[in-house]
Amino acid sequence: MKTVGLLTRPNFAAGVKEAERLLAFLETKGLSVLMPVYLAEKLRRSELGISLDDLQADFVITIGGDGTTLHAARSLPPGVPIFPVNLQSFGFLSECEIEDAETLLTRVLSGDFEVQEILRLSTSFQDNKIPDAANEVALFPQKHGRPLAFQLQIGEDSILQFRGDGLVIATPNGSTGHTLSLRGPVLHPNVGAILLVASAPLRNSMLPLVLPDSTILSVQANKITNLVIDGELLHRIPAEAPVTIKKSESPLLILRRHNSFFRRLREKLLRWP
Repeated sequence: MKTVGLLTRPNFAAGVKEAERLLAFLETKGLSVLMPVYLAEKLRRSELGISLDDLQADFVITIGGDGTTLHAARSLPPGVPIFPVNLQSFGFLSECEIEDAETLLTRVLSGDFEVQEILRLSTSFQDNKIPDAANEVALFPQKHGRPLAFQLQIGEDSILQFRGDGLVIATPNGSTGHTLSLRGPVLHPNVGAILLVASAPLRNSMLPLVLPDSTILSVQANKITNLVIDGELLHRIPAEAPVTIKKSESPLLILRRHNSFFRRLREKLLRWP
């Protein structure tokens, strides 16, 4: 490995401080380091600054929570792995806490890691360019308190209709997020599946569905909806306009310790002894 990326949120003072510490650590290992222009300016290392969509590296370290990692995933060139380091957040995606970062990075640099491929969802609406979702695609009413009537086409001819407050289409990775609060199941990341969970469906008219990841979905609602990708509002969808969702050709790549899913599940969600 020769080049490593490093990023945190622009106005996250604790993240900037830890980025400076990890920069020094990486440079003592003889690595070239690249980072977003805003971070390079804060660290007075402008020669290291580069736009995220041009940041080509062996891997990129994100410092913060899942939001920081998901933002990086949307912004980095396809195929660049991420090593997520948690700082002051829940961080289910994170591989380690900040205090363990140097120890685990030493293991990564020696080749002691595996690359996890996280399924992402590709969303299309008319001619709009929409980033892939690593967690979920969600459709909610533009005006709160007004239920929507949804129509789903699953594959070529399966039609489902229901009324409710919203619909979340999630990846296995996203099954530990928004859909979990809607009483959806937790899916192992190696399961090739797409999860559909409705928010407050009228008279239980839509139960959670687990579909093969080869499924192509088309979703329509009877009113204007907000299209939310991984927690960020990206588009307002006109009434009756179809939104198509399918497996992306570009998975999110995460550097992991071996067999880390159940460790993270235990530590972050289940609190097993």
